[in-house]
Amino acid sequence: MPAVHHKLLLEEALQDSPQTRSLLSVFEEDAGTLTNYTNQLLQSMQRVFGAQNEMALATEQLSKQLLDYEKQNFALAKGEEEVINTLQHFAKSVEELNSLHSELATQYADKMVFPMVQFREKDLTEISTLKEIFGIASDEHEAAMVKYSRLPKKRENEKIKAEVVREVAYCRRKQHQAAMQYYCALNALQYRKRAAVLEPMLGYTHAQINVFKKGMELVSKKMDSFLSSVSSMNQR
Repeated sequence: MPAVHHKLLLEEALQDSPQTRSLLSVFEEDAGTLTNYTNQLLQSMQRVFGAQNEMALATEQLSKQLLDYEKQNFALAKGEEEVINTLQHFAKSVEELNSLHSELATQYADKMVFPMVQFREKDLTEISTLKEIFGIASDEHEAAMVKYSRLPKKRENEKIKAEVVREVAYCRRKQHQAAMQYYCALNALQYRKRAAVLEPMLGYTHAQINVFKKGMELVSKKMDSFLSSVSSMNQR
């Protein structure tokens, strides 16, 4: 069943009725919830990326450590040549697998973390900025209305009254413009939040599948016979 999207009607921005304000508060609450959730989601994504990046660094170190076996001065060196050759082969295989780990870390960064960071920095920051602008404009309009309501009724104050009326009209236009921009952004957020959450996970899953496919090709083509020979050697 398709989702039902509520909208803030732009034509009601000028009226600024209690009903519109009530609906606005619901949209603002939703935006706040989304901000908190995506903050936690981004932290989890960054943790996955960090773990994968650490895996790439760890396998690189492992490959180097395997090659260092040859440099060790063992007191009993019988049969070491066979072990050295085998570990060198392992080191090469680990290095090839390390390239896959590095590729996966890069894809996590590009296809999972970056889209979420971009959404938060662009869309959610815009909402926060427009909310602040709208709040300031509303306060200024309210202050102008209060000033107008306190004007004395004497005719000699017509000049002052005209100035205050112009101020009220200016603040009203400013608030209306701020409301229009804010409402548009909140409406757009309702359509963007689904893609904002799903796109990074699509990137994550596709990255996993692509790298795992390459890994299977690497193992099946290059390592099956080698692993069998090592197992046989280890049982002698």
